[in-house]
Amino acid sequence: MGPERDPWREWRVGAEADNESAMTTRKAAKERTRQKLIEATLQVLHEQGPSALTTGRIAEAAGVAQPTFYVHFRDMDDALTQAAESAGERLLARFKDYRSDMEIGAPADRVRSMYSATIKGLLGEPQLAELFLRHRRDVASPIGKRWREITDRGRDDLLADFKRIGLDTVLPDVDVYAELVVGMTFGLAEALLDGRIEDRERALDTVTAFSQAAFMTLFQESQAKAQKKKEAKT
Repeated sequence: MGPERDPWREWRVGAEADNESAMTTRKAAKERTRQKLIEATLQVLHEQGPSALTTGRIAEAAGVAQPTFYVHFRDMDDALTQAAESAGERLLARFKDYRSDMEIGAPADRVRSMYSATIKGLLGEPQLAELFLRHRRDVASPIGKRWREITDRGRDDLLADFKRIGLDTVLPDVDVYAELVVGMTFGLAEALLDGRIEDRERALDTVTAFSQAAFMTLFQESQAKAQKKKEAKT
């Protein structure tokens, strides 16, 4: 005969499973509400500006009661910091996705592919890109401080990509070049978002040509410095 059936043990196991499932469901529901509030924070910031940020407006945009705001955030600064983190991580993920396909070929192809990947990452969510470009240097704001850190991380990722595709072997002062790329990328993204430039492909060709010219200048300067050092030793 098999072991005697214990209905009370079965009930306890079933009850524990139900409780665990309920806890998981409540946790998921709480996270969904938090995400709604984060999206609402970004929405109010984008549509009405920083002065319009109130817990009431954010809760209304999220479709929840105003006290719910404080279930998820200590205060407005906390909400802005978490919103900046969420949005920044989304942008970084987009950059990585697009840059993973960067070409490893002729220098011009590599440079153009790099710009194209970053621009696609920024413009994938235009409203988010507008917010990021508008507030990334506002260090007086929690969202500006966080996005400054995100920009630094993006620059570090770009340097890593340079090394992955071998640009560091032919490009002197690769960190300076990364700064140039970041600046031109943000400028081009703003122009495309504002409609001042409409032809993205032509713009990419232009910044590629400009970058190659900058590359040649940096390379020649590096060669000249190396030659001077060599002559000074002899």
